[in-house]
Amino acid sequence: MMKALLPLAVLALAGTSLAAADAPPAARPYTALQACRAIADPAQRLACYDSAAAALDTATKNQDVVIVDRQEVKKARKGLFGFNLPRIGFLAGREGNVDDQADEQTLDDTVASARPLPYGKWRITLTTGGVWETVEVDSRFTDPRPGMAVNLTKGAMGNYFLKVAKGRAISARRIG
Repeated sequence: MMKALLPLAVLALAGTSLAAADAPPAARPYTALQACRAIADPAQRLACYDSAAAALDTATKNQDVVIVDRQEVKKARKGLFGFNLPRIGFLAGREGNVDDQADEQTLDDTVASARPLPYGKWRITLTTGGVWETVEVDSRFTDPRPGMAVNLTKGAMGNYFLKVAKGRAISARRIG
């Protein structure tokens, strides 16, 4: 049980402002669990672990501490792709990590639904729930249909480019 907890990210939700920090501070129940490793006497160390594990369990049940694995964080980052958000600790990704940096630059998804808008523009809903609108018109743009692959790429100065299937990429913005 204890070894399964160590690779997980532990996030404190109560009493801290994640928006103000680069990384969330470790939650007290988790740091108490870590402190038990320094105890030399096996009986005292076991008592410390039992107490700290019970406190961590209570904190997670009360939702004072939330334990999330890396895949859940990655899923949350993908779901927020296209929104201009402050760099929030665990959602900002790991510094220097190539996979996390790639998540910030591109998103591959599938069209869930699409409808034409006036003046040749489109509103596209993705399977991950994001809603995008094209902001330019190009006759070489592939008209989106449900099930088609979509690639979104972050451009300069907050712009995003949307490409359906193997068509031409055009400027788009996230609206929901």
